[in-house]
Amino acid sequence: MGLAISQLTSQNLMNVQSDCEYQLTLIMNTLQRLANEQAAITTEQMTASQTYLAQFDKDSEEYDVAIEWVNSEAFNARFNAKLAEIQAKEQQLDIQKQQVETRQKMASNQRDGWEKNTTSCIEKMFKYGN
Repeated sequence: MGLAISQLTSQNLMNVQSDCEYQLTLIMNTLQRLANEQAAITTEQMTASQTYLAQFDKDSEEYDVAIEWVNSEAFNARFNAKLAEIQAKEQQLDIQKQQVETRQKMASNQRDGWEKNTTSCIEKMFKYGN
């Protein structure tokens, strides 16, 4: 009976590890999607500034003012807000990732312990029978 319990516990812990690996895959996919969103926002910001600057002659005084506007916090506020939102989501995902990795390590250590226990029980049973 003890051997069966050890095997079931080991299998349960292996299932926990598999679940953790799946969760880590989902988290990593979400982090990749967020990185792609950041790149898209940065590209959008660059395109918006280039489109705005294209309206002015590069040698004019207005162009210098336009450059100041493009570099201002007011012009970039919308983009910075989106980027800050993404960074907050990334931080939450990083925390979740650490928690899942910790749970995965715990399950791995427990499983190793149960497997050692099972091996020890089997060795004792065969030694006793000889």
